[in-house]
Amino acid sequence: MRLLIEQPIRMRAETRGLDELAGSSVWLTKLEWGFTESKDVCVDFDITVNERVHEAVLVYPALFPEAPAYVRPRKPDEAWSAHQYPSTGTLCLEWGPDNWHPGVTGADLVVSTHKLLAYEKFGPVIGVVAPSRHELTLGQRVRSETQRFLVTQQLQSALEKASRAAPILLSVGTLHRRPEFIAMATQLGDGASAVDLGVPKEISDPDVFSAWVRKGFVVWCDEWASLPKPVKDQAVLRDYLKAKGNWPWQGDEQQSAFLLLADEQLRLRPIAIVKSAEGSTAFEYFSVDCTDKGQVRQPKRNAVLTQKKVAIVGLGSVGSKVAVSLARSGVTRFLLIDDDILKPSNLARNQLDWSSIGYDKVDAVQSAIRLIHPAAEVACRSFRFAGQESSSYNTTVLEQIAACDLVIDATASPKVFSSIAAICTRRKVPVVWGEVFAGGIGALMARSLPGLDADPLEIRRAIHVYLAGMPEAPFQHAQNYDADVDEEVFVAGDAEVSSLAASLTQFAIDALVGSEASRFPNSAYLIGFQKAWIFEAPFDTHPIACPRAAEGPEAPAYSDESLVALGELISMFGEKSC
Repeated sequence: MRLLIEQPIRMRAETRGLDELAGSSVWLTKLEWGFTESKDVCVDFDITVNERVHEAVLVYPALFPEAPAYVRPRKPDEAWSAHQYPSTGTLCLEWGPDNWHPGVTGADLVVSTHKLLAYEKFGPVIGVVAPSRHELTLGQRVRSETQRFLVTQQLQSALEKASRAAPILLSVGTLHRRPEFIAMATQLGDGASAVDLGVPKEISDPDVFSAWVRKGFVVWCDEWASLPKPVKDQAVLRDYLKAKGNWPWQGDEQQSAFLLLADEQLRLRPIAIVKSAEGSTAFEYFSVDCTDKGQVRQPKRNAVLTQKKVAIVGLGSVGSKVAVSLARSGVTRFLLIDDDILKPSNLARNQLDWSSIGYDKVDAVQSAIRLIHPAAEVACRSFRFAGQESSSYNTTVLEQIAACDLVIDATASPKVFSSIAAICTRRKVPVVWGEVFAGGIGALMARSLPGLDADPLEIRRAIHVYLAGMPEAPFQHAQNYDADVDEEVFVAGDAEVSSLAASLTQFAIDALVGSEASRFPNSAYLIGFQKAWIFEAPFDTHPIACPRAAEGPEAPAYSDESLVALGELISMFGEKSC
C-alpha cells in the first residue's frame, strides 16, 4: 500500500506495461493485482509452457524500484526450476540484487520468467542455455542444507594416499550447536597407521559435551551415483553395497555409524546410519568442499613464525587479543602467563566469551588458540609476575621466558616491565610492549630488538623524555584504561583496545621475522584514536626517536677481574663445579 502512495506514477506505468504484455502474449493470462500478507503490492499471473500452467506471483517490495521486484510460485512448496532459491521459492531471473537498476520493470521480469521456463523445457533439445544469472556462493548453496559434511584438505590428502583395497576405518565428529549438524572426519584408519586429520579436541573428543563422535568406514564405490538419492532406508544402502561387495560389516547388524562413499576421483557421498528401537535409518549429508586449493592465506614472510616461540605476559584485553591474532598469523608455540580468572565484567574488552567465565585466563586462551591450531604447543603458567609467588616457581617461569624468541608485555605494569626487561636484556631476547591511554584517546607501543634497538630500559627512558616535552595530557594513562577527572569518567572501549592489539601484533610479527626485514623504522610509537592531546586527528601517529644498539664490537663476556673471580670460584668448588 505504501508503495502506491510513494510511487503512483511508476506503479501506474507498471500496471499498463503488464496489461500491454498480456494483450500481446498468448502465454500470459490472469493479471490480478493485490497485496501480500506483509502488505507489499503484488500481481498474480499464469504462464503456460507446453500446455502446463505455472501459477506465479510478481511481488513489488515497498522500496521498489530501488529494491528489485521478484517472481515466485504462488504455492510456496512448488519447485519449477534449477534456477530457484529453495528457501523462498524465488526464481533466479535475468535481474536480481547483484545487477538490478530502477529501469527494470515487472513486465521485464514476467518475460524473463517465461524465457526461463521455456528454455529449461526445450533448451536441452535445441542446445540453448536458459537465461539466468544464477551463480551461487558456497554459503548460498548450503543455506538450506541442515546436515553438512566438511571435506578438509587433510582428509583429501589422507584419502589420496590411502589404500583402496578395502574399507578404511573412519572417525567422524559432529557438532550440533545450531539447527545444522556439522560433521567432519577426525581420524582415518586405526592403530599405528591412523592418520590424525587435525580437528580440534572440541570436535574429536567424545567426552566433550558439544561433540558427537561416531565410528564408520570409507567405502570405495565407483558407482555410488547410481544409488538412489537421498537414501533414507538403511536396508537399501546395505543391499546396494552388499551387491557391490563393499558392505563393511560381517552381518546385517551394526550400531549407529558413518559411511563415506568414495569413487576413484575422490568424489564423496557422506551417509550417516542411526540405529534406534524402531530400526536403522540413513541420513544423507551435503558434501561441502573446504579444501581451498591454491588459496594463499598468509603473507610469505609469516612462514618463519611456525618456528618461533612467543611468551605473552598478561592475558587481559590486549594480551588475549594479541595471542589469538598471532595464532591466526601462524605462530603455534606459546608461553602464556597470567594469574587471573575471567569474570563477566571482563567480557567488555577481552577476546574470550561466556564459555570461559570462571576459568583461568591462561587455560581459556590456550583453548582459543587450539581451536585455531589444534596441534599448537601452548604452555600455561598461572603466575603473578613480580608478585608473591614461590621463589623456585618464579625461577622456573623466568627461565622459560628467557628461552622464548619474543616476549610480549601486555600488563601495562612498570614493575612487571622492569623484571621482563632485566631478563630479556641478559638473555638477548626481543621485547614488545604496549598500553592504551585512559579514555582510549590513544596508545603506546614499543619494542627492543637486540642488535638493532637499545635495551628495553633505555627505550623506556627515551619514551619518558619524549613525553616530558609534550603538553600535559588531559588525563594520565592508566592500567585499567579509565580515569576519573572532575567527576567525569573516561573509559577506553573494546574498539580502542582492539586497535592497539592489532598494531601490537604487527609489531610482534615484525620482531619475529627479524631486524633485517623490519617494516618499522622506529622503536616506539604513539597512536591516536581520537582528536585529543597531541593527536591532531584519529589515527594520528607519532614515532618516537629512541637510541639504537651500541655500534662496534661486543664487549667481552669476561673482564680481567671477572676471569680472576672465576678462577677463584673454580678452585673453591673443585670437581663439584660440574
